[in-house]
Amino acid sequence: MIDRYILPQMKKVWSEENYFEKLKEVEVAALFAAGEKQLAAKLEKVTVKLGKIRKIEKKNEHEINAFLEFLEGEIGRAAGKIHKGMTSSDVLDTARALQMREALKIIEEKLSSLEKILRNKALKYRRIVMAGRTHGQFAEPITLGLKFVLWFDEMRRNHRRLEEMKKRIFVGKISGACGTYSLVSPSFEKKVLKALNLKPITSNQVVQRDIHAEYFFVLSLICATAGKIAQEVRLLSQDGIKELGEPFMKTQTGSSAMPHKRNPVIAERVCGLARLAGAFVPAALSNVALWNERDISHSSNERIMFEEASALTDYILSKIIFIVGNLVVFKENIRRNLDEASARIYSSAVLKYLLDFGLSRVQAYRIAKNCFAEAFTKEEVFEFLKKRMKVDKEKIFEIMSPEYYLRNADEIFRRVFGRK
Repeated sequence: MIDRYILPQMKKVWSEENYFEKLKEVEVAALFAAGEKQLAAKLEKVTVKLGKIRKIEKKNEHEINAFLEFLEGEIGRAAGKIHKGMTSSDVLDTARALQMREALKIIEEKLSSLEKILRNKALKYRRIVMAGRTHGQFAEPITLGLKFVLWFDEMRRNHRRLEEMKKRIFVGKISGACGTYSLVSPSFEKKVLKALNLKPITSNQVVQRDIHAEYFFVLSLICATAGKIAQEVRLLSQDGIKELGEPFMKTQTGSSAMPHKRNPVIAERVCGLARLAGAFVPAALSNVALWNERDISHSSNERIMFEEASALTDYILSKIIFIVGNLVVFKENIRRNLDEASARIYSSAVLKYLLDFGLSRVQAYRIAKNCFAEAFTKEEVFEFLKKRMKVDKEKIFEIMSPEYYLRNADEIFRRVFGRK
């Protein structure tokens, strides 16, 4: 992962040094489970020397054998008891779960922060009426607060997905070359994994890759929601709309050619990186089908994907927290655009009124369409309809108001936040 998009905490989680520390942690747990307490304590004190391990690997072309050879050089012949009866994936896949746990702790902290910000913004802007848009066209009145409610609810679902996923992905295996416990026992595996706070899972030579596919999928959903929020900020920051804007520092510059520009570059970056985070899912799904009891076609892409998907999620969340937390709201532009939308945004209520009046749908739709092609104020709508039927002016004016359209908005807030 390039340094531009990986933050220090996450970089440490997926560093090669931490990778080998996690391998060592698994081997230490295995020694304790085997009753080799002295050797386990000695192994705990060994400092991983990445350069030495990679130098050995260049000769033997096998990472785990290189790691074990390094340990023998540090501990001596007693190192022969390390990794006894185990296969490489016993250590690798179990260590991977430990890294995933560390990565998700960082991500969850940011998810909680983002949810708090979205909740506060929803409540702050719950009464700011604005024109809704569908297909890029004026639709019906909404409130700015309802946008934040929607985003909060979606991100909370993602957080719940992550919590559910944790019950399934924090697993390991110490079951040998084909998963049959040929040289170890299920009770030994249970002891090792209990020490690591992991659960055993049915396996062959590897932990089955549907476990990891879910990890990538949930992270991609988190990023997709962040990208959705960023995209809305971009759309509503366009010239001619300018209802929202991402924070823009005094010293910040926009276009290199046009000094007046205030480009929404952070939101654009989030959108671009969210697409990349989602692109790992197909590869993760392809990893589910390995040959027979295993092959290593998954190994190479996972070395890239685990770090990059985790790092991108962490980075994207940090940026969307910054954008939403410091979002600029142009209330006067929201009001201006609402006024520009004119009576058109009430056409659906008028259509329903005509249907309630007893007209056929074809008749009602035609009248409403013709009406709003000519009428741009409530008074004009009333005059148009009055020429065709006996209509109630008070009722027409009542249904052509934000209050009428948003009379159930508080119920949406209660449903999501549980507040009165």
